[in-house]
Amino acid sequence: MTFLAPTDIQGLLRFLQRWYGAPKSPNMRLEESFETPRELVEWHEIAAQWGGAITSHNYAIPLPDLAAEDGKIPFWVENQGTWIWAFDPNNENHSVYEREPSDEPNPWKRTGERLSEFLMHATVLEAILGAPSTKIAHGVEGDWLWSQEGSQEFPFPTWNWPAPDSRVLFSENWLALTHPSDDPKTGHDITLAAIGPENLAWAENKPGIKWRSYSGVQGYTTDKPLPW
Repeated sequence: MTFLAPTDIQGLLRFLQRWYGAPKSPNMRLEESFETPRELVEWHEIAAQWGGAITSHNYAIPLPDLAAEDGKIPFWVENQGTWIWAFDPNNENHSVYEREPSDEPNPWKRTGERLSEFLMHATVLEAILGAPSTKIAHGVEGDWLWSQEGSQEFPFPTWNWPAPDSRVLFSENWLALTHPSDDPKTGHDITLAAIGPENLAWAENKPGIKWRSYSGVQGYTTDKPLPW
């Protein structure tokens, strides 16, 4: 397992240091409460070390603002408020649930991840969405990315956001978000991400893929169209 696929707190710290550089405020500590899961407090402590730079699209609800909603506690929100994730306070593993906010009754749906897994997964996804160097393409052959040398799939369940069957892949020097295109028959939509463009040059060797390349840390807001 490379540093691009953290599976525990120490692995997460190594990943963040390689991807974002040294923390601005190391050894940050936050006040704990009996109601807040330790793994969530630890994640907020880590995020504070980098001054919030590790979330560029979706965001974590501040710890003081956590509140129960239909039996679950929302803790993570999509940038435009179109998706929300919550943990089960009555489960020792704090299973994560999701739903789209709605005025109509809309039950929470289980994601298959524990809170600790979700936080690793979400942090890596945020690194992709805000990477210094990205390439984006639509309608790519379904197995192309899996066939690349060194390519591995992140060892956590698939997501329903930003589209059903969203997966994170990685190699030694790049990360990727992939999911079926709007018309699955056309292939997959892929966002490749890396610290520098030289780590994505290999993707240009595949003929027939029309890449859109972006440089500089991406900051997506509610009034800016998303590239995927």
